[in-house]
Amino acid sequence: ILGNASFWIALFLVVHLLGIWYPPIEAAHSWRQATGLMVARNYFQGNTSFFFPMVDETNGGSGIIGMEFPLLYYLHGKLSLWFGFHPGLGRAITLVISCLGLFYFYALIRRFVSEKHAFYSTILFMVSCFFMYSRKVMPDTAALAVYIIGMFYFFEAFCRGEKRDIFLSFLFLSLGLLLKISMLPLWSFLVFAYLYYRNKPKKAWVMLIPVLSLIPAFLWYFVWNPYLEGTYGNWYNLGGSWTNGASVLLHQPLTLLLHLVFHPFFGFFGFCAGMYGIYRSWNHGVDRSVWFSLVVFLVLFSAFALKSGAIFISHDYYILPLVPVLSLLAGWGIASTGKYAWLVMAIIASESLGNQWHDLSWNENEAYKLSLKTIADQHIPSKALVAINGNSNPQELFFLNRKGWNVSNDQCQQEPFMKAIKARGCRFLVCNTRSVPCPTFLGEIVAEDENYCLLELK
Repeated sequence: ILGNASFWIALFLVVHLLGIWYPPIEAAHSWRQATGLMVARNYFQGNTSFFFPMVDETNGGSGIIGMEFPLLYYLHGKLSLWFGFHPGLGRAITLVISCLGLFYFYALIRRFVSEKHAFYSTILFMVSCFFMYSRKVMPDTAALAVYIIGMFYFFEAFCRGEKRDIFLSFLFLSLGLLLKISMLPLWSFLVFAYLYYRNKPKKAWVMLIPVLSLIPAFLWYFVWNPYLEGTYGNWYNLGGSWTNGASVLLHQPLTLLLHLVFHPFFGFFGFCAGMYGIYRSWNHGVDRSVWFSLVVFLVLFSAFALKSGAIFISHDYYILPLVPVLSLLAGWGIASTGKYAWLVMAIIASESLGNQWHDLSWNENEAYKLSLKTIADQHIPSKALVAINGNSNPQELFFLNRKGWNVSNDQCQQEPFMKAIKARGCRFLVCNTRSVPCPTFLGEIVAEDENYCLLELK
């Protein structure tokens, strides 16, 4: 049973159910989850429609925002009409899709490699950074899983031409890119398909499917999102220029190298196994389709990194598209170690999970922020606009369940700034007094505890 990938995927699911109902207070990217949860809650509350995702950080405006395709948030919001709104439901959606992606990953690569190779590659994928992000209210691992499902059905369609497989391939490839356009480097699988099946029976016209799957993502990210940003004024992050990105990354070569080596598996042994897999592949004459597709992937991934610039280094989930590729290479390396394979796998898994496990635990240091719900329920009308010194992290504004401004420590101490946002409708200031003293000169204290003071602005 230990050699069965299904057993480990099931265990992966069970482990992630522990604490799945926790609010977004974990160490890594609670801010990113808070943004998504705001969107889901606005769908739940009926404040907006599907094509107009809305956050609570309105800054006096509507809160409608250009972002990734909000299907997961919409699903979360609408399911909440039956089960009640809770972050755990959003986590569960991501987790279930991520687990399906693991099954399809194994089935996909099993078409081309040995059972042992596929098994170790899947386990590596499972304990990579995919482990930590697969139960966050973020679309990244779900997008990766969906795109892998699309790749699986593409090869089914490519070999047999069945209408069902053609439809599913287009659906999942399109949806994977819509959920997160950072999946685009994996489009290099088309090069692999063309070269690997060059002398084999195939339905060549099916290669149009991955090309056509680019169209929905193009329309969403390069037509609709800029329209939302231009109309409603909220951010839409399309990255910077490639030259600026290159300048940023080349000025931090050691940071970039550490990011690429450490973060895929949250350790160094996994990356070393990947390099050993490349060495083994080179010495054993792997088909040229692998090398050509790998080069195309690296070109596309490099372009994505350059476009992202500094964000690529500071956000470790940006590395996710690289993970299945490294897992496949490292799986080849581990499978070739024979009787030592389980030992090598155990070392990699121990290092990786040891560096991620804390993120699945209750974060006592951040739990005090949950008191914001009580403060809001008791003292702030549901439609009143508020400001809070979240310092660009929307987490506390999410816990308030009120709309308004996310300001910095300095801004909440500046009377001219606070008067300006009061003129735009801001009625209350919630000040985290762990960060700065309560600015009592701005208004009357309505409520106060050891962590927060609530002021009604004068």
